[in-house]
Amino acid sequence: MGLLPWYWAAMGKAYPSREQRAITRHQLNAYLTIYNRFTDRPIGYIGNISAQGLMLISEIPVMVGEAFEMRIKIPHEVSPTEVYIDFKAVSQWSKPDVDQRYFDSGFEIVEADQGIINLASSLREFFSFR
Repeated sequence: MGLLPWYWAAMGKAYPSREQRAITRHQLNAYLTIYNRFTDRPIGYIGNISAQGLMLISEIPVMVGEAFEMRIKIPHEVSPTEVYIDFKAVSQWSKPDVDQRYFDSGFEIVEADQGIINLASSLREFFSFR
């Protein structure tokens, strides 16, 4: 199945088959980048995500206990108009990644709309092997 089925349904279009994905695997970094909602600067990349939280992979550690206003941008290959998924998350932990150039940080999502739930579900399906 393709990524972001809720977008296709909302647009009244047929949901693309696995062979007709809206994106290819080598384009995933565009979907996995997390931005600061206010400055539009990249914060890091999604390492793991669910409706309740995410793991961020970044070049610098984050302050634990701090709230972050985050944004995921849906690339133009999926949506002809600009679509953002904005949410607020609180950092729970931060530690060096196995690759010492990066840090892994866990976040609890505290404010979000249905978009983050749909994205987490779509990414889980995208990466499942059937």
